[in-house]
Amino acid sequence: MEQTAKATKIHSRFLEALEKNHFQDLPSQASARGFLKNYAEFLGLSSQPILAIFRRDFVQSEKGEIAPEAIIEGASDKGFKWQPKLTLIVVLILFFLGLASYLGYQYFSLSKNPHLELFSPTEGERISAKKIEILGRSDPDSLVTVNGQPVFLTEEGEFRYKLELFSGENRIVVETKSRSGKKTKLERVVFHP
Repeated sequence: MEQTAKATKIHSRFLEALEKNHFQDLPSQASARGFLKNYAEFLGLSSQPILAIFRRDFVQSEKGEIAPEAIIEGASDKGFKWQPKLTLIVVLILFFLGLASYLGYQYFSLSKNPHLELFSPTEGERISAKKIEILGRSDPDSLVTVNGQPVFLTEEGEFRYKLELFSGENRIVVETKSRSGKKTKLERVVFHP
């Protein structure tokens, strides 16, 4: 050890630390790299791979100690650390929540009765004209009938239909049917003299 120390100009206690992988006994990371380079060349080894392994596996802590990177990171890692694996898990959870929400919305949209509003005429209205205009709104993709007759819907789902009235009580039945077969029905009774 004494002869090697003289030949490499590295103190014998530092050579012992290198041999035992006790890098924490060396003054600094920079001096450890220099010692490793000189010692490898003295032994007739290529210093490049040895230094590469040292850079990969060992780092200097805030206190100046040289130790394996995993130990220093573990000691200093007291807080939360975002990792790629966690990102993947969060993305998958959000994807499946979005998919479940979309499918749930579609299911409830198909399972509910279609929307139907009737603006005119009002219940019990007395109408002197021979024809009445029926105004309303439904879902744009549903089929609307007035007293069994199909009615044209606009893109917004609004409809107009002229109906001839008879003397006395006239019953108006407006029905809408969705693509899934669900129905909604409204009735109005109007009077014509």
